[in-house]
Amino acid sequence: MKTLGMAGWSGRAAFLVMLLLASALAACSNGGEGLLFLVDPGKYQYHSCAQLATTTTNQSGRLQELATLIERAEQGVAGAVVGTIAYKSEYTAIAQDLKLLAAAARAKDCAIASTWRSNSAIQ
Repeated sequence: MKTLGMAGWSGRAAFLVMLLLASALAACSNGGEGLLFLVDPGKYQYHSCAQLATTTTNQSGRLQELATLIERAEQGVAGAVVGTIAYKSEYTAIAQDLKLLAAAARAKDCAIASTWRSNSAIQ
């Protein structure tokens, strides 16, 4: 029976870590335009319209904050990698969460930004 030395195990461990990191980054890279992978579809099922509006405002603010952090990180030497590792997965999750909030608001017939009407007449 052949045994592996320390070099064999460390090489395999490094390969496994790189494989897991690559698959995690690949999962985050497409943004999941049509599919929501990082959020629970029934997460906002029992929220009221006011709760949906508050959560949407909070999540939109966090999304803007993350976009600023990603942009700032990309200005550095290894910024794209740092931005992807540190912020991109949360950014993607919040973007999907906002889509879910919009769908929940539409399902409950809540007044959302796309259905708001101006109360002033055009003169």
